[in-house]
Amino acid sequence: MPTILSWNVNGLRGCYDRKQFLPVFRHNPEIVCVQETKAPGEKLPERVRNLYGYHTFFSAVPAGSTAGVGLFTRHEPLSVQYGFGDPDFDNKGRVLMADYGRFVLLNIAFPLGIKPMGNLDNKLRFYDAFLLYIRSLCEQGRAVIVCGDFNVAHTDKDLYNPPKKPVRQVGISPDERGRIDQLIALGFTDTFRLFHAGPGYYTRWPFQNNSRERNFGWRIDYCFVSQALRPFVADATILHEIKGSDHCPVALELNLPETDMILPAPKAVS
Repeated sequence: MPTILSWNVNGLRGCYDRKQFLPVFRHNPEIVCVQETKAPGEKLPERVRNLYGYHTFFSAVPAGSTAGVGLFTRHEPLSVQYGFGDPDFDNKGRVLMADYGRFVLLNIAFPLGIKPMGNLDNKLRFYDAFLLYIRSLCEQGRAVIVCGDFNVAHTDKDLYNPPKKPVRQVGISPDERGRIDQLIALGFTDTFRLFHAGPGYYTRWPFQNNSRERNFGWRIDYCFVSQALRPFVADATILHEIKGSDHCPVALELNLPETDMILPAPKAVS
């Protein structure tokens, strides 16, 4: 029964140097997706690059970028690629896709949407490219898992202090939330909400004002699964006790034998 963890580490080298990264593997995960590595693989500590028992993959990180995604996986995927095939976004270090045959795993660090690292229009274009690619995978009959930092609090339940009316604030604007709605309309499920319906669950807290201790946060880190995988979702949790970043990991547990993970990819539907 594989466990998949997803965590925005806000700097993988710093998290490791503070001895706050490796403890996450005590949860015995099959797969760990990380976002905001802020460093390419060759600049990471050797113990991270070659973690015992795991195959590791890291995206390139453009100079000056706070992005970068990485994958730690016990089973080597059939293939790994970085990007959607869209030249506007494929060199940004935000996308890692691993094809396990039984399913395709997307590990994504969505843009924040705030200058100077970007803007809301760019963020929405990234979401549109993502949705277009996801739709193509579904049309091919592929089962899909999407994990990462979505940089959107989908509903007011995902905010500790939601506004009284819709606002254009980045991270909760109607346009951004609408992109998550489009993902759900494609048959995807926010796995955490299968088990936890109410407010008060968050994955990211500002560093200032003791926000984490006071639980003044946003839930912006998710694991979504396509319709084909929903029957196999056994649990989904937030590991709020794990420190090391302004985000905490989220976990997805699948009732799926590990021997069934690596299967030949199904033929595309014509």
